[in-house]
Amino acid sequence: MAKNFKLFYALLKQHPEADKDALVMEFTDERTTSLREMSEAEFNALCSALQHGSGQGYDRAGMDRLKAARSAVLLRLGRLGINTVDNWNGIDQFCLSKKIAGKRFAQLDVDELKALTSKLEMIIRRGGVKVASSTESAAPSRPKAVAHILIPTNPKYLN
Repeated sequence: MAKNFKLFYALLKQHPEADKDALVMEFTDERTTSLREMSEAEFNALCSALQHGSGQGYDRAGMDRLKAARSAVLLRLGRLGINTVDNWNGIDQFCLSKKIAGKRFAQLDVDELKALTSKLEMIIRRGGVKVASSTESAAPSRPKAVAHILIPTNPKYLN
């Protein structure tokens, strides 16, 4: 099967951070920068890496984007008052809400994280998350009972 250069360039266009020569060098073990000099197996592996996200150089760039997007979301969650230090259950519970993301935090990809960042910025601008507890909102607020403790200070009452 012949190499499909059109497919390669279409996939490369989807990844503006990727450098064609660097990718070819990586997949040919530094042998060449030419697509024509690549073996068919190397070329197919390169196209697969661009399409499905495997390959060392592509993974690094993709992981950097993913880290930056996750960091942006965690920063906004912190601004909303959600504890983001070793609180993955709390972060997941928040993200699982259909109104927020509908997925666990770790399952969100870069595009979903960017959309979530925008959504969280909007929530922050509008005043934050409103937490309604069912017991307080259903019953009218009553004054709490106060207990007084009398401590005798007169010496005749101390014995």
